[in-house]
Amino acid sequence: MYRDVEAFCKTCERCIVSKNPHPQVVAPQGHLLAYRPLEVVAMDFTVLEPSSDRRENVLIMTDVFSKFTVAVPTRDQRAVTVVKALVKHWIQPYGVPSRIHSDQGRCFEADVVQGLCKVYGIRKSRTTPYHAQGNGQCERFNRTLHDLLRTLHPHQKRRWVEYLPELLYVYNTTEHHSTGYSPYFLMFGRAPIRPFDIWLGQDREDFEGDEHAWVVEHQERLRWAYQQAGQNLDQAAEARRAYAGHVGGDASLLPGQLVYVRNRRFPGRHKIQDVWFPVPHKVLERLGGDSPVYSVAPVDSSGPIRNVHRNELRLCSTRGDNVLEARRKGTINKTRIFLRNKHERPDKYHGGATNWRRILAVDLLK
Repeated sequence: MYRDVEAFCKTCERCIVSKNPHPQVVAPQGHLLAYRPLEVVAMDFTVLEPSSDRRENVLIMTDVFSKFTVAVPTRDQRAVTVVKALVKHWIQPYGVPSRIHSDQGRCFEADVVQGLCKVYGIRKSRTTPYHAQGNGQCERFNRTLHDLLRTLHPHQKRRWVEYLPELLYVYNTTEHHSTGYSPYFLMFGRAPIRPFDIWLGQDREDFEGDEHAWVVEHQERLRWAYQQAGQNLDQAAEARRAYAGHVGGDASLLPGQLVYVRNRRFPGRHKIQDVWFPVPHKVLERLGGDSPVYSVAPVDSSGPIRNVHRNELRLCSTRGDNVLEARRKGTINKTRIFLRNKHERPDKYHGGATNWRRILAVDLLK
């Protein structure tokens, strides 16, 4: 009887659309990887407390391979601001990236941004909606930046814009645990000169020979460093993937399955609003071999086809009919069966001894 009630509650549509599953489904992690500088540059905004000059937005731009990062304080998050900062603080000093990756914010998807990408031949990619992990490189740096700025003395925090360049230099010249090299070295091909290097007596590197010999040796060292950094990145990604698989298990969906889509469009306060849209969606296809992104469409054709991350979907396991409501209306489906007390006699019900713990739902509700 306990299992009957448990199964009945787990298939209640009202409960399903209003609550999160426990444990929550965690899809296998995808990883944004690159194997050379300027292959992929990720962008994102973070918002801090207003500074003394009333700037509170920071545009983060980070090279996915080297982890070299630039942070530009801005007064707003307009698309024009993004384009100006990208050209002035990245393209002109460091070069044109092959691809720019961001979330689907309006400032990153506007026509002016698309026009800039077209002029410079840059490919534009984006995360799925409401999935910040798709831009994990920037999100991780945001946390590091917040931690560093938090260490400022209270009377210095209002002037965080003044300390930002020094903090960025420290970050870019420190060895990154994922690559084994500093972002500065992988980006420019030479070790940075820091004050404590001079204090410790580490002189600048000298080279004896002509320019051609220097270029050959320099390229060989960079080739070796890029190879090692790429292997380290692959190992780190595999470790994260294994951990995520251990925690989340198999969360894959098949074409044709019905799912609910997480409700993110709340008009105001939403502490007691439904977590999932009540209209089931049908899984059309999985985008890529092992991608966690699925193409879904509402079964009643009330909306467009959407590409949604697996973590934003919940498998539809509601009952096809509501037994209690059907019994009240006299339209109960007599072929629906439930488990009952194991002491019932097997010859009393259809199905023989193999189904001796089953009875018709109409008997259960009498």
